[in-house]
Amino acid sequence: MVSQKSMNRVGLSVDKYEHRDITPNKKTSQIISRHLNKIISHLVEADEQIDAREFDLWRGMAAGSQAQGSWQNAKGAQIEVVIKGLLQRRLREKKLISAETAGGTRLKLLDNRTVIFADEPDVAFYKHNQITVAIEIKGGIDTAGVLERIGAAMKSLSRVKEENPQAVTILLLQGVSVTQQAKADLRTNKRTVNYWFAVEDVLENERQRSQLFQLLEI
Repeated sequence: MVSQKSMNRVGLSVDKYEHRDITPNKKTSQIISRHLNKIISHLVEADEQIDAREFDLWRGMAAGSQAQGSWQNAKGAQIEVVIKGLLQRRLREKKLISAETAGGTRLKLLDNRTVIFADEPDVAFYKHNQITVAIEIKGGIDTAGVLERIGAAMKSLSRVKEENPQAVTILLLQGVSVTQQAKADLRTNKRTVNYWFAVEDVLENERQRSQLFQLLEI
């Protein structure tokens, strides 16, 4: 369900148990089990209906963080699917949708807003045909390309600001890819990118997820 890197980040390395003939003791087994159970419980509790495909996506994301090369791009695409699915599920669970078109990628909300799941930006909220919120999702995990990904997101979000300077712009990045230089660039360009979140935090941290939902007013 999670990558070795994620386990290392919380001080629960499992490498020696996976690659050597070693079994964790009872205490370690309980700690690891509780950590994994917490993640699985979040996935289950977040949905009124359990969809096995969501668990497949999660496993695919974990596998991606342990691979190299072109799979990193595939992982980035999967993260975009997961985040969009998270937002769509939230709208449905809160019963905020009045109509759906274009295969569920265009949602009309009860407050007369429209949500479009597309490209550049990846997610956009409109009211009276004016964009009010825009989200760019960059799921790549390689640190070498993070500045390029941020630059591409800024181009998309700057066009949103040209259309409506009051629009809220949000960028979601893989936290493991964000370098100190990337953070500095984001601070410098806060007028273009008003808020940014680590994808891991949105998926695993309820407080961060709630902050995102508040910005979207959903």
